[in-house]
Amino acid sequence: MPYCPIFLDLKHQNVVVVGGGEVAERKIKNLLIYGCTIYISSPHLTPHLQHLVATKKIHHIPYESLDTYMDDTFMVIAATDDTEVNSKIASRAKKHGLLINTVDQPKDCNFIMPSVVKRGNLQIAISTAGKSPALAKKIRKNLEGSFPSEYDSFVELLGIIRTKLLSLDQPSSKNKIIFQQLVDSNLLEMITHKNWDGVRATLKSILEEHFPIEDTLTQVFKEI
Repeated sequence: MPYCPIFLDLKHQNVVVVGGGEVAERKIKNLLIYGCTIYISSPHLTPHLQHLVATKKIHHIPYESLDTYMDDTFMVIAATDDTEVNSKIASRAKKHGLLINTVDQPKDCNFIMPSVVKRGNLQIAISTAGKSPALAKKIRKNLEGSFPSEYDSFVELLGIIRTKLLSLDQPSSKNKIIFQQLVDSNLLEMITHKNWDGVRATLKSILEEHFPIEDTLTQVFKEI
């Protein structure tokens, strides 16, 4: 049975990571981006994890207290170097009805963490359902070359315009045409080359008949 791809809002959610080695460090580095509160349980931590604890970026908890913390936790990551320990943690997490990911046994997981190409709010997730993380990583690296950093600004621009258009209460069929014109235009190339006059002219040609464009342009250039 394939996994269902889904994106989660982890902001202000509690996440417990069990393990203090390099794998746990990589998992935590990725999780910190998403605004969750991270608790780590391990007798030994890498120097970087020790620094994160010392600076209160993450919180260290005793292994004996795991069940207590699981009562108020959204997600658990079992990232030790002991498969048996990871499986036991997975069983405990499932009893609490939590999301659980183990780094070495997909069968113990009820979710897996994909390899991700991230450009601001644009995220492209790649998964092999745990069959070959190495292949997912290779595909991610190939995709990274196809999606330059300017996609971040392009997505922000599209989001600002989408919010404005939806506020006009126009027929969705009309908005769909406009959205398609925007993504099919040369806006991304213009942003890449910092051709702001071209961006302004293109937006005016597509949007001016629908609403006054100047205020929106001011917001667009401020955001990107």
